[in-house]
Amino acid sequence: MLNFDDNNLEENEDSFSDSFLEWDESQKKGLPPGYFDPDELCEIIDTYLSLDKVAEGKIALEYALRVHPDNEDMIYDIMQILNDYELWDDLLYLTNQYKHIEQVWIDGHKITSLLHLGMEENAFTCFRQAKQKYASNKEDLSIIYQAMAEALYDIDLYDAAINVIKEILSKIDIEEKEDLLWIQLQSYLALKDTENVQKLCDQIIKSNPMDAETWSRLGLIYKEIGEKEKSIDAFEFAASLGKKEPIDMLNLIYSYKENGNFLKALEIVDEYLDKSPNDYIINLLASNICMEIEDWEKALKYTDKAISIGPSSDFLYLYKSKCFLKLGEVKKAIKALDDGIIKSGDKSNELKSELERIKKENPEY
Repeated sequence: MLNFDDNNLEENEDSFSDSFLEWDESQKKGLPPGYFDPDELCEIIDTYLSLDKVAEGKIALEYALRVHPDNEDMIYDIMQILNDYELWDDLLYLTNQYKHIEQVWIDGHKITSLLHLGMEENAFTCFRQAKQKYASNKEDLSIIYQAMAEALYDIDLYDAAINVIKEILSKIDIEEKEDLLWIQLQSYLALKDTENVQKLCDQIIKSNPMDAETWSRLGLIYKEIGEKEKSIDAFEFAASLGKKEPIDMLNLIYSYKENGNFLKALEIVDEYLDKSPNDYIINLLASNICMEIEDWEKALKYTDKAISIGPSSDFLYLYKSKCFLKLGEVKKAIKALDDGIIKSGDKSNELKSELERIKKENPEY
């Protein structure tokens, strides 16, 4: 989490909502806050917690529950926020405070918080009670099992998570199975059981064959278990189904590069850079790829772009000099190093050493 002091907060005011700034100002001045609706209060709580200002977040939380005590949507959102920031004691307290609300997410959060607090016996008791309570409702029953399995996975009890999911799969409809299958898959992955990971990948594909997000996630799984070709196929299929967000393009670029498909990687690089031309890392990556395939002119193009974005990086001038040398342009290689010494400061003296080497080998320059 980020840790801002009050000065940092003031300097970054533009990134905060008006409601948060109004609330924060009233707290600093010791004034009673004005009216804030449930959504605004949840956003205020979330912002404080994102800044690691837990005490301030709890003040806003207590105020929200005092002013809007019966707003179930807000209570749901607050519990989710506490879950996201792993404030398990506070989450458990709220699940007990609102146990009269007949909603499955109350029981789910209670199981989750108990497990994370190391109260496993209590968690399993709560789980058994919830299974009986929601036995007639497949959707709610699936949510309870998912909460239990996710929490077991989070605390590294992978075998237990797998067994919990196995218990429920035959009792629920296909629509409720996918999230559970993903938890099971991640558990097998953590156990390095690649055989069962592959089986579950196949099962997930059969249940949702035309979903771009599914294929993108599978691409990451295949990559992790070393199935490079399957990983590329999955990322490509996700792209063909319309998933072309920056992260998806990056996945394809790195997959192609790792698999030695350098020309394909460069195709996606250029497509990516059409949208984000000032991405320093991708220009640098493209330069490296071009050097690997000895396309020195293209490597120069990407290196020059990277230099325009980050002119103080001394190694970029080494790249540029190397490209010129490979192209037989010794004078330009020397100039690249001279420029680099001035612009980067050459703290490591690598540019100066390379410059001396080139001049020694080419005394005419």
